[in-house]
Amino acid sequence: MKTRFWLLYVLPIFLILVFVAIMASGAFLKKPFGTDDRLLESIQTLEKQVEGKKWTEAKSQVNYAMKAWDKVVNRIQFSVERESIYDILGTLARIKGGVAAEDDKAIMEEIYYFYVLWDNLGD
Repeated sequence: MKTRFWLLYVLPIFLILVFVAIMASGAFLKKPFGTDDRLLESIQTLEKQVEGKKWTEAKSQVNYAMKAWDKVVNRIQFSVERESIYDILGTLARIKGGVAAEDDKAIMEEIYYFYVLWDNLGD
């Protein structure tokens, strides 16, 4: 009788609570957990480097941002919409291309678009 109660009531309620917690954790999981996943900070640094036309530093910063995104996306993939993930990845790719072409205007447009996407990620 006790086993049946656990299987019919407690286990489903517990699983539903776990799934809701996972789906609502996007805003928390996008925050940095270490030194190698500080995506927002790296984009802010990149913005300053682009404004100062420091292209060598910007190239290394955008590579760091891409690696940081790989770490962040692994944490948030179950708690945010897939379309948001693709939008941010596309923006980062365009930023990387802009840095390679040293096109500061295009990069700045993408950086500000990234900020909007980042603010809405997990909300």
